[in-house]
Amino acid sequence: MRYLLIFFLLFFTVALPVSAADRELGLAKVMLEDAILRDDAEGMRLARERLIPIAAEATDRNEQRDAHYLVALSAFFESLSAYRDAAAAGRIAMTGIRYADRAIEIDPQFADAWMISSALRRSAARAGQPVAPDPSRFMKAVELDPKSPLVAFSNGLVKAMNPLGPANPEGVQIIDDLAARLDADRAATGRPFGLWDAEAHAMKIMVRFAADDPRADAMRALAASLVKQRPDFVLGNWVAESVVEKHFVSAPAVTWQPFLTDAVGDGKSATNPDVVAVDRAESGDRLWYRITFHDALPKSFGTNIVVNRSGDPATGMKWWGVGSTARFDRLVTAWITRDGDRYFGRVGVTDDDGARGQRFSKITSDVQLAMDGDRTVMVGVPKNALGVNDKSTFVVAGGTHLVWNDDATNVVNSR
Repeated sequence: MRYLLIFFLLFFTVALPVSAADRELGLAKVMLEDAILRDDAEGMRLARERLIPIAAEATDRNEQRDAHYLVALSAFFESLSAYRDAAAAGRIAMTGIRYADRAIEIDPQFADAWMISSALRRSAARAGQPVAPDPSRFMKAVELDPKSPLVAFSNGLVKAMNPLGPANPEGVQIIDDLAARLDADRAATGRPFGLWDAEAHAMKIMVRFAADDPRADAMRALAASLVKQRPDFVLGNWVAESVVEKHFVSAPAVTWQPFLTDAVGDGKSATNPDVVAVDRAESGDRLWYRITFHDALPKSFGTNIVVNRSGDPATGMKWWGVGSTARFDRLVTAWITRDGDRYFGRVGVTDDDGARGQRFSKITSDVQLAMDGDRTVMVGVPKNALGVNDKSTFVVAGGTHLVWNDDATNVVNSR
C-alpha cells in the first residue's frame, strides 16, 4: 500500500503541472473565441496577452504549438477589428506573424498555423506593413488538411470570391460542406456551438448574398437559426439585419442642387449601372443625395458615397476604385435587392477603420432610401454621421450589388 501511495503521489506531481497548463490554455482559448464572436477587440487583446506567457512557458510540444497558434489567431482577428486603426492593425498582424511562424517551426504539419500565417501576411500588407503576401502558405495549409475548420473556411472563402459577379459554386460548396460537417460533429459529440460553427454558418449566408438574384427567404431562415444559436455573435446579427425586409421611404420634398456629373459609358462594363449625375439637398437633420444612372437599374444594385471629410489626400483609407488615388474616412453603403416598394441588403455608414474591418454600419444603419422611377435612387444620411464641410471631397459610385462599375467625383484622378 505504501508503494502504491508513493506511485500516485509521483504520478500527480508529474501530471498536475501539465494538466494545469492545459487547463489554462483551454480557458484562454474559450476567452479568445468568445471575444471574436462578440467582436470585442479589447477582449481579443486580453486573451492574446494571456496566451503569450503560456506559449513561452509550456513544456508540452502540442501545448506550446497551440498557444503560439492561438496568439496568432487572436492577432489576426484583432487586426481586422473595426476598432483598430491601420497602424495598430499592422503592428498586431506583425506580432501574429511571429507566433504563427513559430507554431510552424514547432509542428511543420500543422495546417492551421500555415493558414493563419498566410492570412496575417495579407492583413499586415493591407495595413501598410513591409511584408509581402505569401500564397504558398495558403496552398500548404490546404495540402496538409483541407477539412480543418479554419482551412476549409479560408479555402471556401477564397474560391467563392468572384470580382466579376456571383460567388463561384466551388467555394459555396466548400462552405456548405464545412457547415454540414460541423453540425454533424456537434450532434455526435454534444459540444457547444463555437467559433467556427458561427463563422461557417455566417459565410454560408454571405456567399448567398453574392448571387445575381439573392433569395431573402432562404437567407432569413439561415440567419434566424444562426442568431438563435449564438445571440452574441456580432457578425451573425449584422447578417440577420441585412436580410430584414425594409421599405423605401417617399421621395423627400427638397430643393435639389446639382453636385456631380459623369460621362456616359465610362464604367468598367457597358452592361452594369452607369452613374451620370448626383444632386444633393438638406432636409432637417439629413443630407440627401440623388444618384441618377443612365439606364434602368437591375433588381439588385449598389451605390456608395465615399467621403474624405478634411479633403486631405494623405488621410483615410484608399478607395478601391481601380487606379484611384482618392482616400476616405466616411463610407455610405447601399447594396440592395428590391421588390416593388421593399428591399433588403447592406445599408449603413462607417469610417475607414470600419470599412477595413468589413463593418459597413459601424457608425449607423439609419440610412433612408427612396426611388424615383427605375434610374434614380435617393440616399438620406444623418448629418452627424457624415460630418462633411466645404473642404470635403466625394466619390459617388454605383454598380450591381456585387461589382463596383462607375463613379462620379470631385476628386482628381479618382479612377
